[in-house]
Amino acid sequence: MNIEIVDYSICQAIGNTTKDVVSDSATGYFLHSDDMAFIERTDIIYPKAGLSFGISYRFETDTEVSDLVEFECRIKHPKMINPTNNEAFTEILETKDEWSDELGFDFYTLEFDWEIQFGEWIFEIIHDGKVLASQSFYLKELENSKG
Repeated sequence: MNIEIVDYSICQAIGNTTKDVVSDSATGYFLHSDDMAFIERTDIIYPKAGLSFGISYRFETDTEVSDLVEFECRIKHPKMINPTNNEAFTEILETKDEWSDELGFDFYTLEFDWEIQFGEWIFEIIHDGKVLASQSFYLKELENSKG
């Protein structure tokens, strides 16, 4: 089985967005959306609160029959510290399942200023303990133009 990264960009949730409580995540929950619109294909992100970025992907299988695939999405990022509990995080790991004939997506929304950590953020799709696809984003400070 292989996984193809179909798109990577700044994105926006479509439809309902829900919060699933996850105690070992930086915010205490994961955001899930019905669908995702990929707006601007780029791996350079000038972050601000409210901005989402992520990937869409498709499984490549040898069969024409759709299979339910269990896998993990991991996002590695520079250290962030939640100021409410002083816990430090350098990655997010979420177990998912997806039908092999559907387009999947994984995203991160910067909701709080403390989540904005400059540097490399790596989205990975892991199946059976192996990283089958990855995409890096680089969060950079917007340079002020001097006149």
